[in-house]
Amino acid sequence: MRRSAQAALGLNRPADPHRAADAMSAPEPQSISPSETVTGLSTVSTTIVRAELGFSEQDKLHPQVRTLLKEAALRSGTTLPDVSVLMKLVSQQFEAMDAERRGIVQSMRLMADEAAELAYQARESELTERVARAEREVFEQLTANVPLAEALSSVTHFIESVGVGTVGAISVLAEDGRSFAYLVAPKLPARLRAALEHSAIDIRNGSCAAAVCLGRQVLVADVTKDPFWERHREQIHSAGLNASWSSPIKDNNGRVLGCLGVYHATAGLPGQRELRIIAHAAQIAGLAIARRLAEEALRASEAKYRGLFESIVEGVYQSGRDGRLKSVNPAFVAILGYDSAEQLYAMRDVSALYWNPEDRAEFIRQVETQGEIRNAEFVLRRRDGQPVVVFENARAVRDANGRIISYEGAITDITERKRAEQQVFAEKERAQVTLQSIGDAVISTDADGKIEYINPVAENLTAWRLDEARGRPIGEVLSLIDELTRDPIDNPLLCVLGQARRNAATEHAVLVTRAGHEVAIQETAAPICDRAGRVIGAVMVFHDVTRERRLKRALSYQASHDALTGLINRREFDNRLHAAVLTAQRGEGAHALLYIDLDQFKVVNDTCGHQAGDRLLRDITGLLQSRVRAADTIARLGGDEFGVLLENCTVEQSTRIAEGVRQAIRDYRFTWGATTLSVGASVGVVQISSDTESVANLMSAADIACYAAKDEGRNRIHLYEADGLSHPRHREMHWVARVTRAVEENRLELYYQPIRPVRQRAAASFNELLVRLRDDDGRLVPPGEFIPAAERYNIMSVIDRWVVTRAIEFLTGWRASGKPLPLLAINLSGTSLNEQSFIDFVMHSVEESELATALCFEITETAAVTNLSNVAFVMRELKTRGCKFSLDDFGTGLSSFMYLKSLPVDFLKIDGQFVRRIADDPVDRSMVEAVCKVGRTLGIETVAECVEVQPVLDELGRIGVDYAQGFFVANPLPIAQLQP
Repeated sequence: MRRSAQAALGLNRPADPHRAADAMSAPEPQSISPSETVTGLSTVSTTIVRAELGFSEQDKLHPQVRTLLKEAALRSGTTLPDVSVLMKLVSQQFEAMDAERRGIVQSMRLMADEAAELAYQARESELTERVARAEREVFEQLTANVPLAEALSSVTHFIESVGVGTVGAISVLAEDGRSFAYLVAPKLPARLRAALEHSAIDIRNGSCAAAVCLGRQVLVADVTKDPFWERHREQIHSAGLNASWSSPIKDNNGRVLGCLGVYHATAGLPGQRELRIIAHAAQIAGLAIARRLAEEALRASEAKYRGLFESIVEGVYQSGRDGRLKSVNPAFVAILGYDSAEQLYAMRDVSALYWNPEDRAEFIRQVETQGEIRNAEFVLRRRDGQPVVVFENARAVRDANGRIISYEGAITDITERKRAEQQVFAEKERAQVTLQSIGDAVISTDADGKIEYINPVAENLTAWRLDEARGRPIGEVLSLIDELTRDPIDNPLLCVLGQARRNAATEHAVLVTRAGHEVAIQETAAPICDRAGRVIGAVMVFHDVTRERRLKRALSYQASHDALTGLINRREFDNRLHAAVLTAQRGEGAHALLYIDLDQFKVVNDTCGHQAGDRLLRDITGLLQSRVRAADTIARLGGDEFGVLLENCTVEQSTRIAEGVRQAIRDYRFTWGATTLSVGASVGVVQISSDTESVANLMSAADIACYAAKDEGRNRIHLYEADGLSHPRHREMHWVARVTRAVEENRLELYYQPIRPVRQRAAASFNELLVRLRDDDGRLVPPGEFIPAAERYNIMSVIDRWVVTRAIEFLTGWRASGKPLPLLAINLSGTSLNEQSFIDFVMHSVEESELATALCFEITETAAVTNLSNVAFVMRELKTRGCKFSLDDFGTGLSSFMYLKSLPVDFLKIDGQFVRRIADDPVDRSMVEAVCKVGRTLGIETVAECVEVQPVLDELGRIGVDYAQGFFVANPLPIAQLQP
């Protein structure tokens, strides 16, 4: 036999230590499938056949192989075993070995599961022990009265110690429930703690605030993405925390007390174990907070009731059935005049405190039989022996079996009240005498409204005697009506007795006497009550106010009417206009307003005197009343101005009425002595519709329409159009507010225009300062748009003041450069020259002579002629300080050459209307030449305005004009471009 079967099967192979090690570390053998078994047996069979089953006795076979070969040979009945039998036995052996291996694996698995269960039970037992230990620790701290925050920190330590999270935190809710009062989290980073400690209960203020807001558990797996951390995301991220799990802390009634927060460095959600630990911790915290809140509430309640017991003004006591006092409050001690409660406790029987022993016996009888005594009036004895009257209320205190064991009650000192009552009764007679002598009428009734008493003044006013009126219903004696409506008024006495409805107002009450006369009265009524508060009657005091009401009506009339014409005045007219505007805005009708201004009224005043003017105004009033409808309202608005409110009037009707009024006034001839005069009227008509904004806008539109009528030639009517801004006067009024606001907001801008010499002998050039306005939209507005409005409505002094201030500031800055100051020409309006405050301002501004010599003030010829003496004085005063003067628009006046000798003028500015056409028009050239000659004779230099073409400039040189100004010479530039 070439090889033994053992060798062929590899069973006699020597042991390899490396393979043994590999076998030990190899994975657990798997079950062998039938196909694998057949394959293995086929391999064995082939090996055996190749070896021809030849093996010798000396071959060392594995005991299992030897046994299999012997059994196979035995079953085959031959020396050598049959291969099929051998294969069958090998297969059975393999199956047995596999079944045994599977049994061992199953046993090992059962042992592993049992070990895991034992480990889980051990962990749960340890967790339960830790929860119990944490709970005991918290309650021990609360019992030791440690601060709540310290006790709650034990809960956070428990959370951190069992490894649920990186940091534990407890937020305690504030009393109002809108924010957290404080935060307990010893290991929480300071920055995150500061952000969360007093945060508001909002769903975006972190998971704890969101949990309280939503009333449920909030688990945030990743704080960098969750919207609950929108406001504090940066703080928690910088703290290195990425997950937050929060659970509301509640008491046994479900009231939220705060929130337990667990913060983890690793993002993710908690498992079942972590959730149970969080729930246990939240429950412990809730018990701790609720217990501390209950303790604080109990202490507050005890303090409250102790304070009430100590501070109440009534005397409170408790006594035994034997009459010995057990407890009394300070008020009880004070009422009886003792120094301390111990002195009362030392008394053997409280009966000694009663003035009459029968009172104490009655007290005991009622309490013992009825269980209480209410509002009993007794007299007690003070320590000093003085009586004190008290109200006493007491009840019996019973034990569990219903037996009376003590009494408790309260006493109220009513000594002063009793003394006051006695004084009231003592004063009753004196009150009767007083009522007989006072100047007001007094009537009193019983609870049924029947008269009990009337004093002599009431007898005179009502014409009823006391003996006749007593016992009668008040309505028979006191009959009242409303002075305005003449309707009966419910009697005030019946009203206070609850037998009639109180009127909304009784300030117009009139008494109808027994004789039928009417007396205006002012009354006051009040109920009469007994000591129990029951109404037992009523009293009314009234007096005659007939004279006062007459004076009040007169004053009211004078306050709303014009004394001269009897028409309503401006204030009352505004009230009626306001009502008309409201009805028009509500769409309840259209109205119209006539604004009438008399023409030539000043002539009447100047010619015939003010008495004639007053007479004329009364006559015009009569004309107006005869030309308008009966329902229309006429008012004198002031001076010679009238207003007419035409209610429910169309545009056509209003213009027709206005024309009738105008014609009537025009046709009227006023005669005063030997003088006969006529006047006219300019009438502005404005429609009042739903588009009317206010009374102010309405009056403004009427004023504009009236002025438009005057501008169109007077003695005519003008209908205000809806597009009122198209009228020049309205545009000017619109500019007034804009200019004022621009000055306040410093939106005026200073420009300059050079004035160049025409002849060589003239001095150096100088500059005229111009002003521009920067509108709200940034547009630069030229002076021609807003200066006319400023001049008409007297706000030019505001602009002039601004220009002077900026010019002084500019010259001051220029002086710092060290170069000579330029000459600046500043325009002054006539309004500014007539305003003393402006003159004082200019005088103060040019106190420095160096600055004054650099200023030249331009004054228009019209302004100079209008107030020649005042202008001359101002010019002389400023001239002494070094200022120069230029007379602007020269040549437009009627007597231009007459006043030049009296004015210290340095320059004459020839008006542009003469300059523009001197090259073509000989008349204009002659005018300019005449001005130039007069100026040269008087030593005054001349300046030609509006030089816009070269021929004009050449002609000015030939005439001998000294300076030229205009767009051809130089354009206006911002003042900032004028450099030293």
